[in-house]
Amino acid sequence: MFKRKNRNLKEILTKDKIALIFILIFILVFILGYISNHELQREKNYLWELARVEGLNIAFSIQTLGSEFILDREILIEVLDLFQKEGISFIDIVDRNGNIRLSTNEARMNHNIEIEHPGSINYIQSIDAEKQRILQIIKPFDFDDRFSSDLFGYLFLRDKYLLIGINMEKNYARYDQIKQRVILNYFIILIVLLLGIYTIFRYQEGVIIKKTLENIKDYTSKLLETMDSGVISVDEYNIIKTFNKKSEQIFQVKREDVIGKKADKVLPLMIGNQSIYQLGLQEKKKIETEIELNKNNVKKVLEFNTSLLSEENDDYNGMVILVRDVSQIKALSEEINRNKRLASLGKLSSGIAHEIRNPLSSIRGLAQFLHQSFDDSDERKNDLNIILKEVDRLNLLVNNILDFSKNKRLILSNFSLNKLIEEIIYLIQLENNKKKINFQFVTNNNNYYVYGDRDKIKQAIMNVVLNSIQAINISGDIVIMISGINIKNKENIKITITDNGTGIEKEDLSHIFDPFFTNRDNGHGLGLSISYNIIEMHGGIIRVESEKNRGTKVDILLPIRSKEKNE
Repeated sequence: MFKRKNRNLKEILTKDKIALIFILIFILVFILGYISNHELQREKNYLWELARVEGLNIAFSIQTLGSEFILDREILIEVLDLFQKEGISFIDIVDRNGNIRLSTNEARMNHNIEIEHPGSINYIQSIDAEKQRILQIIKPFDFDDRFSSDLFGYLFLRDKYLLIGINMEKNYARYDQIKQRVILNYFIILIVLLLGIYTIFRYQEGVIIKKTLENIKDYTSKLLETMDSGVISVDEYNIIKTFNKKSEQIFQVKREDVIGKKADKVLPLMIGNQSIYQLGLQEKKKIETEIELNKNNVKKVLEFNTSLLSEENDDYNGMVILVRDVSQIKALSEEINRNKRLASLGKLSSGIAHEIRNPLSSIRGLAQFLHQSFDDSDERKNDLNIILKEVDRLNLLVNNILDFSKNKRLILSNFSLNKLIEEIIYLIQLENNKKKINFQFVTNNNNYYVYGDRDKIKQAIMNVVLNSIQAINISGDIVIMISGINIKNKENIKITITDNGTGIEKEDLSHIFDPFFTNRDNGHGLGLSISYNIIEMHGGIIRVESEKNRGTKVDILLPIRSKEKNE
């Protein structure tokens, strides 16, 4: 215990030392940078001040020549030649509006410059046509006795400025030399400091890196275990290296059963006829797809996203697979889309049914009148009988459409679901004489009671059973089973209706609850739509599983309200 505390104390002291060294280095770097910057700024200010002083001295010297020399451009050019070694680029005479009236540089004639401080000395930094940095010194003329004796010069130079353009490139070159020297000194000292830091880090890096790696490993492990997506990683030899907790839940496989084993053997995942591992590792493809997985009679829709693991030399040494179970999202999306279609079709159907009903009434009335007008021996009476039957069939369809589209009001009561199903089987057996149907009612000896609309639920179950009968060609079996099931800590009754009929095409499964969708010539496609609405109104769920030529299974889930007899 003492050794452990001592080791922890040493680690704390080591961290304090490193922090102190960093603080000292930061302070030294800051002081060094401040001193270097101050020195550079001082040198820069000195060079600029030197240029301003030299420029003003030259301006005073030119002004002493007198107006007869200043106003003569040829003389000014000669004066410029004398001062070019001092860095003078041009000499201008500028009026108070900033217009250049006279210049040794003909290209500057009649140009305009901005005088920020009229009547005072102005310093302007600019760049000439040759990209040379220029300091322009603009000085107003001082009129002494010499200028006063020259009336013409006085009149012309009054309210005007003498502009001296000084080329600053030599000054900047000198400044750059000073700057390089200061920066070199700075980096020499900085390198010495960094070498000291490097020595300290080399001493400490073993402990720090080891501790950091342990923390990263622990954090990564916790992150993988708490992720809501499955994470699977395989190396370049397709050996599973990572398999988090969510992956265990999704695939119902223990981690120890797959880690260190060939992925395509213990966890085969196929896209068409190709393995997802082959596509990712060998063909170097990024995969974003959905795969339907059926295990232990449970269907799941899984979303896969893969990415390759690369090294510094761009070689790939493995692959990471992210897996997300989107079964509930898919089911919810399909249910939302189905409800939207039902709502739209309900409104459309109601409008069409109302428009059809009035003409049908007129047709039936006229056909009935003609039917009564003919003698019984008249052959046309048989044709009218057909018309009346078809009109009645259309009226029945219109009534079904209106019943489907209107808002239904439930008449609620407690009733025995077992008795209701026995009643449905009895009624169907009485009416069905053409097909040999073997009904089997399976229950676990519990009498389940439902709080709902008895007639509506009877209609919903009856529609499903009739669909099963129609799916059987000549003879077959229909099994109705009732059982209790717990979903999200709530008790529900599960009614399962299974037949061995022709089944449903896979592409039609998502449309079987759509109004008017049917594959039969004599069907109107409203039975299952009405059943879906009724079960949904009772807070239940209806699901269908089917395979072509293998039969169909329909699950109806209803919440249990009470088990007390109240019929």
